[in-house]
Amino acid sequence: MKIDYKNPTVYYIAVPVIAGLWAILAGFVFYPASIEAWEQSRSDFESVEKQIKQLIALQPKRLDYKVDQKAKPEEFDFTKTINDFARVFSISDSNYNLTVRGQTKRAGRETRSATIVIKSIDIEKLAQFLSAMLLRWPELKCEVLSVEKVKKTKNNWKVNMSMTYYY
Repeated sequence: MKIDYKNPTVYYIAVPVIAGLWAILAGFVFYPASIEAWEQSRSDFESVEKQIKQLIALQPKRLDYKVDQKAKPEEFDFTKTINDFARVFSISDSNYNLTVRGQTKRAGRETRSATIVIKSIDIEKLAQFLSAMLLRWPELKCEVLSVEKVKKTKNNWKVNMSMTYYY
């Protein structure tokens, strides 16, 4: 059978059939895929938004776009740093002890050490707390980390950390 493209009846049939196929594809293939992509984008945004809020809470000075080249970098202070990070990760003041030792010289560099004992914390929060601190202060090193399970609890651990900051 030969199709005569000059015959208008062909177009009266072909155009609605193609339009119907397009509507079916749009309704059952393209639309669900776009909804799924939208949901994925929204969940990505929500996770990034949490990280941005943490960054804003930890370091509001990073939002200053005018950088003073003559300004000295922020001085590291164990007490202030640990308190800031503990507040962000919802670790109460009564739940940890911080002991800061004086400055010493080790391997030709000035150092300051501290011991942090957290009485009860879950592993996920500990990992977030530690990684955020070490990411913010690259010269801060965790030299000793010991965890001990708190008896009769499911996911609570007592943590002993010994940290050193190299100036």
